[in-house]
Amino acid sequence: MRYFFYFLIFNLGIAGHGFAQQNEDYLAKKNLNDSILQNRSLIVSAPFNAQKALLQLFPGKYYNLSKKSGYHNELINWECKGCKTKTYEDVNEDAVPSFPFAIGVATRLLNVMDYKDSLGTAYKVISFNHSEFDEDGVMTSRFTGGLLGLAKFVQTGYGWKLKAFQPAIAAYGAFSKCPEPKLLLIGQDQYAFMIKHSNGGGGGPFNGSYFLIAGNNGAYRQVMAAYGIEKTAVSEEENLCSWTSEYSVPPSEKKYFKDIIIHIKGQYTSSDKESLPEEVTSRLKGTKKGNFTMEQRFVYKAGKGYELQRPIKTTVN
Repeated sequence: MRYFFYFLIFNLGIAGHGFAQQNEDYLAKKNLNDSILQNRSLIVSAPFNAQKALLQLFPGKYYNLSKKSGYHNELINWECKGCKTKTYEDVNEDAVPSFPFAIGVATRLLNVMDYKDSLGTAYKVISFNHSEFDEDGVMTSRFTGGLLGLAKFVQTGYGWKLKAFQPAIAAYGAFSKCPEPKLLLIGQDQYAFMIKHSNGGGGGPFNGSYFLIAGNNGAYRQVMAAYGIEKTAVSEEENLCSWTSEYSVPPSEKKYFKDIIIHIKGQYTSSDKESLPEEVTSRLKGTKKGNFTMEQRFVYKAGKGYELQRPIKTTVN
């Protein structure tokens, strides 16, 4: 009877607005079973709560440090001493330490993405970020990305059922934090996730790239990389080139993996032409300043992912 009472209190606490958390000055972590990285059966009750869903996927020690940190900072600290580790790519060109990290993992919710298929079935995809455990709950290192993971849930009559789970894919962003993925419809009922990565030295300028994550051969994986799609502007006195970009998926007869177009618009200066794309520098004719546009088309090739098609449409004036 006493056991049942404590069990009931525990579940009421989890179902309520807040989560039980530790209050130590220094954060702790919980050792999890090696099944934590494997596919499993999981039902999340309605209404869907992404943070609680993440805690079910990674049932470590939960902390909400937002008040203390002065910014949103919820995390789950865990380790897995029995897990088989794997090294993932960091687009900053620094290899991510073998995951799960030897010193422990801090997992944070990034965002929740909602969509419905052509039959009206509802889905929720949560993205989450892994960084190395820190006893103060901070994220550091400008040229270290956050390791991205995804979990997709489908709505059923008895709750939200885990449909796909990819605990780690690759690392993007800076200061151990991955940018939030954005939904992108690339085919019939086929959604992918675009990440805009940006990094650079302190004070800028920052260089940007697009990376597309999609379901492929039964797993979420990176299927496109578009480099040099952005260079942020700094003060006019520095007289540097800058450009921005947008992406789109134009209508086509392709059923899946439709072409992706990236439109780039920018300003150039002759004193900084070394930073420009080659397609732009080859068209410069002594003008000190001007504008340029580029249109990049990426086409999907089976077994290779999206590839940039050349020549690239470019205008300089």
